[in-house]
Amino acid sequence: MQAHQNSKLRERAEKLQRLVTVEEAEKMTPEEVRAVIKELQTYQIELEMQNHQLEQTAAELEQARNKYQELYDTAPFGYITLNENGLIEEANRTAAQLLNHPLGLLHATRFSFFVQPNSIANFYSLLRKIQSSPASHRTELELYPTKSEAICAQVEAIRLQEEGQPPLYRLVFLDVTERKKADKALKKSEQLLQGIINSAINGIQVFKAVRNALGQIEDFEWVLLNRAAEEFMHTTFAQLRHTTLSQEVPEEITSGRFARYLQVVETGQTQTFPSHYRKGNQEYWLNMVAVKLDDGFVLTFEDITERHLAYEQLKESQHMIKTMAEAMPDFLYIEDLAQGRNIYNNRNFLAFLGYSAQDIVGHPRELLDTLYHPEDAYLLLTRPQRFADVQDGEVLESDVRIKAKDGGWRHIQFRETVFKRDTNGQPTQLVGVAMDLTDKKRQDLELQQLHETVTAILDNLPVTLWRFAKDGQVLESRGSGLKALGLKENQLIGQTFAAVHKELDSQIKDTLQGNKISTLAEFEIDEEKVFKQVYLFQDSLSGEAIGFCLDVTEQKRVEAEVQWRNFILDQLIQKLPLILGILNKDGTYLELRGKGLRRLGIADNELVGHNLFEFFPQLESSLEEILTGEAVNFIERKEFNGLYAYYQNFGLFDPQREYGIAFAIDVTDLIETQEHLLNQKEFSENLLENSIDGIMAFDQNLCVTSWNKAMEQVLQVSKNQVLGKPLPLLFAQKHQAYVQQQAERVLRGEHLTTYEIPGLETGRMFEVNLVPFTNAAKEVAGALVIVHDITQQRQRQAEETSFKLSQQKGIMDAVLTTQNEERKRIAEALHNSLAQLLYATKLNLEDIQLEGNVQKEALLPLQKVSRFLEEAIKETRTLAHELIPRVLQDFGLKSALKDLATRLSTGSFTVQCVVTGFDQPVDHTLETHLFRFVQELLNNVMKHAEATSALVQVVDKGPTIRIRVVDDGKGMPAEWQTKNLKGMGIATLRDRVKLLQGTIKIDSAPGEGTTVTIDLPH
Repeated sequence: MQAHQNSKLRERAEKLQRLVTVEEAEKMTPEEVRAVIKELQTYQIELEMQNHQLEQTAAELEQARNKYQELYDTAPFGYITLNENGLIEEANRTAAQLLNHPLGLLHATRFSFFVQPNSIANFYSLLRKIQSSPASHRTELELYPTKSEAICAQVEAIRLQEEGQPPLYRLVFLDVTERKKADKALKKSEQLLQGIINSAINGIQVFKAVRNALGQIEDFEWVLLNRAAEEFMHTTFAQLRHTTLSQEVPEEITSGRFARYLQVVETGQTQTFPSHYRKGNQEYWLNMVAVKLDDGFVLTFEDITERHLAYEQLKESQHMIKTMAEAMPDFLYIEDLAQGRNIYNNRNFLAFLGYSAQDIVGHPRELLDTLYHPEDAYLLLTRPQRFADVQDGEVLESDVRIKAKDGGWRHIQFRETVFKRDTNGQPTQLVGVAMDLTDKKRQDLELQQLHETVTAILDNLPVTLWRFAKDGQVLESRGSGLKALGLKENQLIGQTFAAVHKELDSQIKDTLQGNKISTLAEFEIDEEKVFKQVYLFQDSLSGEAIGFCLDVTEQKRVEAEVQWRNFILDQLIQKLPLILGILNKDGTYLELRGKGLRRLGIADNELVGHNLFEFFPQLESSLEEILTGEAVNFIERKEFNGLYAYYQNFGLFDPQREYGIAFAIDVTDLIETQEHLLNQKEFSENLLENSIDGIMAFDQNLCVTSWNKAMEQVLQVSKNQVLGKPLPLLFAQKHQAYVQQQAERVLRGEHLTTYEIPGLETGRMFEVNLVPFTNAAKEVAGALVIVHDITQQRQRQAEETSFKLSQQKGIMDAVLTTQNEERKRIAEALHNSLAQLLYATKLNLEDIQLEGNVQKEALLPLQKVSRFLEEAIKETRTLAHELIPRVLQDFGLKSALKDLATRLSTGSFTVQCVVTGFDQPVDHTLETHLFRFVQELLNNVMKHAEATSALVQVVDKGPTIRIRVVDDGKGMPAEWQTKNLKGMGIATLRDRVKLLQGTIKIDSAPGEGTTVTIDLPH
């Protein structure tokens, strides 16, 4: 309000800034003069009020300053301000009193003067910390006041920094000498208390609460443990210190005692309760008392085990009979024959049948007798006669159907005997047990149905059921899956599985030790691989092993085919400028990868979890079309780093998974080429007529829009005859449908290349490229057709290829022949010469050992030499076999490769070999090449890959032969393509493949294994 008035006065003063002249004053009316005087008087009053407020504010500021100075001087802490040289700039009265030094003399005094020598290092360390950090720091110093005893002070320091001024350091310190003395006294008291606690007979434990960030108690931590408690718990306080109840005694949480401890701490109420503990085979009963102590509790306990055991024995003897009766799962009753009703029931039988108290009119027995099945009611009528001749201890059994409240019939078995007799020996009371057999009968029926179902499965599906005795012998083998293994039902009974599959036999033995095993077993039946998914487990009742196996041979074949197709797809995506994307219904990427992303600076799956519309908002309508089941095909433009990228997009919908699938091709280069052609249209038209290639163009309606001279020469049709006419009409009627189909594909954005012109038979060869081109709106407006005469080029290529092939084949044949001859010579020398010499040496050495003239200390070295000779003989024979594999010469490539895989497989390294084709003998030279390639690749795997398995595939595809070796080893280093890796034979392998006009491809990454693929012309 005051500010508003001042503003109004200021506005009026501004209006009066111009001096009023005499003439203007004389012209003023008396009313105007009075108004001016009134305003001046009001303004004078306002000035006086403002002056009064200023005086009042100054007084308040002085009062506040005095109050702050009083608080500063009378504070219980000593305040000292030091300059950058450690001199005291300012201090309060408390600081002067603590230092016992006049306040006026503290100024310009060095604070280190009051610091004890043994604390001076801590003081300078504190100064260095606050000089380098704006945060506050704390330490304890021993100070030596003037002419008084030393004190212990807790000091906290902080740096005061004003812009343009040297730093000051504020020290706040408090005398904690008495507290230190109290701590020492407290330690003595604690020692005394510890002695008292440790001498106590009862166990004593002290805990403190462990709280979370919300202040809730999560656990309790040990603070104290006396000797009695240590002896009872068989531990020490040192071992339990800083541990919690949940860590050391987790049963405290589940037993409910933890809740009692919480109640003690939270409410302060003392808890007294018994507790039961089990340690190994020993049980203990304790009487426990928990009392709150600060934020924790004290727990004392007394061992009352002996007292409790005596009480339990007494209690057990008193309730044994009642407990046995009530614990029976069946119904126990005593029936009085004279009264015709039960005088004791351990359970309510009618309630078990679903009847309530309202359903019982008289005695329960009266209702029960009416519920018997009509066919079983005779048992009630003949009851006295049946028990008249029953001897003591004899039990009568009867199966009765009784109707339940829900209308169903319960099957009840009664087992009854005479409990009491009268003076004439006639039965007066019966004791009996009623057992409900309804569920058992139902389970028997279900078991029978289950048995029939299992039998049907075993007889009609490719599954097998095995049962093995504890010694591993087959007790039972059933199922149609045995046919795939060439076995009959129960053929192996009494035998082990070692004859069929050694590895499975070992796993069966593991199963008999209690292990569950699920494994994929491979069998070779009639040179065909059969795969079985085997599940083995042990019957907990009999201890026998049960095996169940399912034939998954076809599944493995399908998986191999799917794996191969996925491999091809991955290679296409990673090697070609393509993009594959999978999206859910709301447009969120589930997968996005491909080489085509690199132009946009996006890594594989970088956008997974992001929405399509964050990066490509213009594709919303296209996604909606895909999700409705429509297939879309369009070209989209995206800007990145100032440049445009173009993609040919294809979309479809997976109705089963409800995913949208998008496939894009990077056509940026093509689009840029088209734009460049549009920009240079005039120049291109000039070149069109002079081009040696035939060039034509057509629009969206397939009408010809351009036709150069070279095209006239190719098709013998002039430009005037074709311009503006549909392209298919230029060809014979039988070719028109084909031409129209190809043209429409190009107009959809495809880039086609063909090597034939329908109906043209001139003996010349042409390469025809059909390329779509777009308009300014980036829409396909037509297509360009380029016809290039490649007749001479093809002839030269054919001649050069034929000449090179003949040269290389001759060189390779000569090299291979020379290598084979040399290998044969070396193999024969090893086998016929060196091996024979080694064997003769071994025989002579054995004769020396048998003569008995050898001294005992020399016998052991001779035996060691004999073993070395035996290993040398085996190695010599192996080398001879590897140099000239006899299996290859005698049985062909398929047998040689399988033999090689078998010989190289060990317990830690497995080689699988799949050969397709080569069932009939082929060129021996070619088979030798193929064998050597596989042998060299497997040697590299064994030497360098550190693999556990390798897969060899050799496939005869007709015109080509493919060799693929895949291992699961450590892979090649990242720089293997740029560096010369010695010892791996890659360069030599490439040269040999090149000589055979083949190609080699190596895919490897660190930790992901290696795949080597060789394609050779057949």
